[in-house]
Amino acid sequence: MCVQVRMFARLARSFGPSFARIALGLLAVGSIAAVAPGCATETTGDDGSTGEDDYTRKKGKLSLLVTVDWEGRDLRDDNLAAMQHLHARFPQVKIIHFLNAGYYTKQGANAADVTARINRAIQPGDEKALHIHGWKRLFEASGLTFRASPTFWGTSLNANGRECIDSDCGHEVPISLYTTDELRKVVKFSLDTLETNGFGRAKSFRCGGWMAKPNVRDAIAAEGLTYEHSAVPTVFLEPKLGTMPVYGWLSELWQGTTNVSQPYTIATASTPLTEVPDNGALADYVSTQQMMDTFEANKAAFLADRKKNVVVSVGFHEETAASYVPQLEAAIERMYAEAKAEGLPFESVTSEALTVTAAPPTH
Repeated sequence: MCVQVRMFARLARSFGPSFARIALGLLAVGSIAAVAPGCATETTGDDGSTGEDDYTRKKGKLSLLVTVDWEGRDLRDDNLAAMQHLHARFPQVKIIHFLNAGYYTKQGANAADVTARINRAIQPGDEKALHIHGWKRLFEASGLTFRASPTFWGTSLNANGRECIDSDCGHEVPISLYTTDELRKVVKFSLDTLETNGFGRAKSFRCGGWMAKPNVRDAIAAEGLTYEHSAVPTVFLEPKLGTMPVYGWLSELWQGTTNVSQPYTIATASTPLTEVPDNGALADYVSTQQMMDTFEANKAAFLADRKKNVVVSVGFHEETAASYVPQLEAAIERMYAEAKAEGLPFESVTSEALTVTAAPPTH
């Protein structure tokens, strides 16, 4: 019966205001509602206009993405504890963990210990995704010859020096220096390593240093990933990186990306990807107030069209979590408080909940 009531309501809208008023009058006195008590019916807005019923209404929401980049450098107790605190303080928040197989290729790494330490920071409902930096040991373990330059900072590493031989190096080398075929090898090795150690097969990716050039995107798409989270508003990066080569590279690569940029489809040589802009950047580069500014800007976009899903993305790095998670927590607390006070449909989500709601930025 509920379906019949809702169909009647849609017919009312189709035949115009007069018929709609008659229909609503019948519903009000129970002529139809009595047939199907409890059925959702038309709603009337504050301005007196008739809204859509629950059967046909397309409700959008303001979605929160909280991400963490696992750089592959180290797994210190203080940083893991900060991440545990974030989960304890906001149990409703799901985190997208961009995990790095580089931890497993460090000299003397114990796979069981690495897995146990990573798992300290992951809770049910979180997403386990993929992150790759240009670590020498990771790329060599993938069967590739390491490239030592140029780095994000315009320097060149000594691939035969003590740092690279005794420990590891290459974090600051953009992986976009490698060919698509080479990148497919390191992507596959990374996916296989994480899956072997219990983290499943990732579907989402963020590139080290946000440097996901077309060859990187071609490689991850060819290896079965579907979400790419590297687009970033470079305005947030300028204070710390503005004099570095990486800032120029990123400014060209992600031209047009702003703090209100939304997921869009981006083509690759094989299957398309959903590009998910990191529109609030990461806490190493933005303050609590800047995170809130991003929230406010996207809230305004949502209020302008409540039928659309609007995404707010904020995050941090595992290796600096102890330093920067507190300011992220402060922002999340304010976001939830404001959303509750204003009755906004604000929800923490992971990649699979995202929909494409925007066109690619124009360059």
